[in-house]
Amino acid sequence: MDINLIKRKLLKYWIGVYYYNNELILCLKRSCRKSSNLLLLLLSPYILMKAGLYAIYEGVWGKYAIARKITKERASAYRHEIAMVSISKNEAPYIKEWIEFHKLVGFTKFYFYDNESEDNTVDILKPYIDSGLVEYTLIKGKGRQLDAYNDAIAKHKDECRWMAFLDMDEYLMPTKPFEKIYNVVSELVSKAGKGAAGIGVNWCIYGSAHLEKKPKGLIMENFIYRSKSGSETHWGNFHIKTICNPRLVKKYISPHYPIYKLGGYSINDSDGKRLWGWFCHDVKWQNLRINHYYCKSKEQYIQKISRGFGDRVGEYDMKQFNDYDLNDVKDESMLVYADKMKNK
Repeated sequence: MDINLIKRKLLKYWIGVYYYNNELILCLKRSCRKSSNLLLLLLSPYILMKAGLYAIYEGVWGKYAIARKITKERASAYRHEIAMVSISKNEAPYIKEWIEFHKLVGFTKFYFYDNESEDNTVDILKPYIDSGLVEYTLIKGKGRQLDAYNDAIAKHKDECRWMAFLDMDEYLMPTKPFEKIYNVVSELVSKAGKGAAGIGVNWCIYGSAHLEKKPKGLIMENFIYRSKSGSETHWGNFHIKTICNPRLVKKYISPHYPIYKLGGYSINDSDGKRLWGWFCHDVKWQNLRINHYYCKSKEQYIQKISRGFGDRVGEYDMKQFNDYDLNDVKDESMLVYADKMKNK
């Protein structure tokens, strides 16, 4: 037998074991760093048994139950076809561009969680709040990103067909300019397997364009150099963010993906294959991509360091800037939106 085939099958098996236990594994890895490996070894009989039982349930019943729910919902009307959930701290300069761009690609509701901003975030948001486009929530404390995501699902899951979960430096772009994201998602999910309940969209990391200082103008105009695509892509582009059916989500345990009710899962945006976690190695950016303006200029990145991580206590550092400052390819695909944005 082909040894590479055996390796791929074993890898798929262990990814499945991890997926069905990832809430436990992530908790141990983050809270018991020094002893986590020993604890996982001691818990391995439970971990393997749980994975096996969950896999059997999904195959026998779960995916069919999810498929029935999905079929029933297709005929249902929702107040919003797609809504955005985000948490932000001291990012006022970027809010307007981020909201206005996502309006152009079909978002009609934003659930905005303000993590104790000390800038003029509320002033920038006020017209959007008054119009009903933005629902504003103040959320206090460090590392509250997952709390915000789960709160949005609990409170608003019946208001929208799809929910996307993005940071303020992430722009969800359709491959065809101005195509509505909800149309793309609905079409791709309808073609996929019985349990398809969302889409994982790969990052497309943009670099600093070698800028030291914050430039004037739009992010999409100033930062037009990105990482390579295809087999030469940077490992960071394996990361995904998720657009999901919120009624089929059990819980968000990572900024990148949720745990679905048993039987549900995310697919990639190119061929509809199941995703098992926070990553997708098949980076094609065929229908959708997330332009991730991780660095911006060096000056802006230093400001980002002061905000800290969103999902846990911790900080960015300059090593991450150097890792993600990718300026391999000139890409002006976002400029088609720039003229529209300037009139806002």
